[in-house]
Amino acid sequence: MDLLRGTLHDFLVLFGMVNAVGNLPVFATYLGSLERHALHRTVRTSVGVACGIVVAFAVFGDAVLTHVFEIDTASFKIAGGIVVFIVAARGVLGGARQSILADPGTDPSIFPLGFPFLAGPGTIVTTILLLRASGSLATVLAAVLVYGTVIPVLYLAPIVERTAGRIVVSVVARILYIFICAKAVDFILDGMRTHLPGLG
Repeated sequence: MDLLRGTLHDFLVLFGMVNAVGNLPVFATYLGSLERHALHRTVRTSVGVACGIVVAFAVFGDAVLTHVFEIDTASFKIAGGIVVFIVAARGVLGGARQSILADPGTDPSIFPLGFPFLAGPGTIVTTILLLRASGSLATVLAAVLVYGTVIPVLYLAPIVERTAGRIVVSVVARILYIFICAKAVDFILDGMRTHLPGLG
């Protein structure tokens, strides 16, 4: 039950951080004009790259921080929480990553779709924070479920964006980012409690 609860928690946080809904206009721009074969290849590659990046950090991120950089959990929660808060706050205020564009004529599946839209710095930091809170298994399962959910979102992006409109998509994206801001504050306070026990 703890594994199920941890996986569900991590899934919701990661899904919000990836914010595939908020990036629908970007996905529609890159995928809307592709032929069927190219669309399938682009979706598979972008999701595979993003999932591979996140799973790698879910498995090895803690070891790298501990043995290479010698960073303790509390310090990383504070620093990581600040980064996640900034990324999410930019999303709430409208400074989304839609400004990142690939060079014309290049394959967008790895950059910018795989990285940074589907697996950006905020998502990577969030993954390591979740890893330290829930354990590798729950975080890896959550990451696989998140990117499994992203696949139909990518295929439906042009249709949803046309049907719902950019205003609706933007509102949903900002709501998701607000929840991520709150989670980032929780990470920061949790780390501060270790260094400042009197904080409660």
